[in-house]
Amino acid sequence: MSCECRINFNCFRLIPLMLVAVFLGSAFSLRANAQSGSPIVVKVVVIAAFERGEDTGDAPGEFQLWVEREHLDQVFELPAAYRHVRMNKDGVMAIVTGVGASKAATTVTAVGLDPRFDFSKAYWIVDGIGGGDPADVSLGSAVWADHVVDGDLAFEIDARQIPPDWPTGYVPLRRQTPYQKPVRTDLEGEVYTLNSTLVGWAYKLTQEIKLPDSEQMRTSRARFEGF
Repeated sequence: MSCECRINFNCFRLIPLMLVAVFLGSAFSLRANAQSGSPIVVKVVVIAAFERGEDTGDAPGEFQLWVEREHLDQVFELPAAYRHVRMNKDGVMAIVTGVGASKAATTVTAVGLDPRFDFSKAYWIVDGIGGGDPADVSLGSAVWADHVVDGDLAFEIDARQIPPDWPTGYVPLRRQTPYQKPVRTDLEGEVYTLNSTLVGWAYKLTQEIKLPDSEQMRTSRARFEGF
C-alpha cells in the first residue's frame, strides 16, 4: 500500500455533538422531507468502525469527535444497521459500522439503500484508527492511502510451517509464495484503488500541517528505539 504519513491524525477528526434518541430538529427535518417526498441530499459520509460508549460526553472512539465537532445533531434510527445515523444541517453524515467486514457490509448496505437519503453526489470518507511501524510513523500521525487492501482475502500458512526464507506466512490468492509477481489481473476484490486526483488534492491541503509533539509522546516513542 502506498501512502503518505505527514499529517496529524486529528485532521481526520474535524467533527461532532448531542445524544438524544430523536432530536426535535431532526424530527422536523424528517417530517418536511416526508411531506415533500424528496430524499435528503448527503454531501459527505464519514465511516467509523467503532465507538466506545455514547455518541458524546465520554471517552471517544472513532465516532464521537465527529459528532461533537461537526454538530451532527440529527439522529436517524436505522434498525438494519449496526447503529443509528447522524447528520448535520450542512449534509454531513457519519455512521458507525461495527468492527469486521460483515458488520461493515451490512451497515453500509442498509444506509445506501435507505430511501430517505440521496447519495448520488456524496463523497465517502473512511476514518479509522490504525497501527504503523514506529520507524515510519509516530503516535498521532495520519496516513492518506492510495489503495485499500482486503487482508481477509488471502492464504495464511501456520506460523510453525512457514519456510525459513519466507518473510511472511501470507500468500496472495492463486499464488504460491508471498509477494509473487506479476500481480494477477483477475482480482477478486482484494484491492481497491482510490481516486488518485482526489487523494492528491486532500494530501496537498494537509501536507504542511506540522505534527505536534510532547514530552508524553517522546516518552512513549522512546520505547521503540532500535526497533
